[in-house]
Amino acid sequence: MVYIIYNEVIIMQNRMHSHRFMGRTTFNDGYIHGYSGVTSVNPDIPGHIHYMVGETTFEDGHIHRYNLQTGPAIPVNGGHTHYYRAATSFEDGHIHYLYGYTSIYND
Repeated sequence: MVYIIYNEVIIMQNRMHSHRFMGRTTFNDGYIHGYSGVTSVNPDIPGHIHYMVGETTFEDGHIHRYNLQTGPAIPVNGGHTHYYRAATSFEDGHIHYLYGYTSIYND
């Protein structure tokens, strides 16, 4: 009986999943950009990370691109989240920073 429960836990922990994210960049050069998306799909194993790739909203005649790796899973509310932070691409003479937490995935 213990072996079956153990196997069920392992299967749940290895479940493939992704997270939503959204936010606003830092205020640079007089304005901010928005961003949102879905992380890469990865197995739910201890220490796993996700990748985030995308473009910001169009502001002041341009966009910025970002490509980053989240930090490892952080246990929260019966599931987990990930912290992320990165600089955007250099466009129109400046960069912005984005940082925050992904949505919670309930294990």
